[in-house]
Amino acid sequence: MTPERIQPGTTAFNRWPLHNAANVSHLSVEVPLPPEGWVPYRVAWLGGCVLYNRQALIDAGGFSFWPVLPANHAGEDVVAQWQVMEKYGGAGILPSGAVHLESPTTVIDRRVEAYEVVLDINPTRVT
Repeated sequence: MTPERIQPGTTAFNRWPLHNAANVSHLSVEVPLPPEGWVPYRVAWLGGCVLYNRQALIDAGGFSFWPVLPANHAGEDVVAQWQVMEKYGGAGILPSGAVHLESPTTVIDRRVEAYEVVLDINPTRVT
């Protein structure tokens, strides 16, 4: 996949439900697979099942932003993925082989989106 900038208010951001919860399992049944046995697809971000090229992650900044995040944040995984995807691109794959466990989150206070702090993105001013 080619690199792209993803942020709230963009077409790319609106892909977020594609990889939400069990949607990928349903897609895997419906999408015909090529001879290689898998197909890439564009995502806004992948929740909980990410594999990085380590050097790409480091080159894009990794999780070096962690110290600036307040305790009541959520979405640090999204920030790291967006930074890699903007620089190198990224994709989901079908079938993924990953299964969403439907476990309750341990992040109870989600008042601050990490991208608002790290990337200085305010969803109300993005067009």
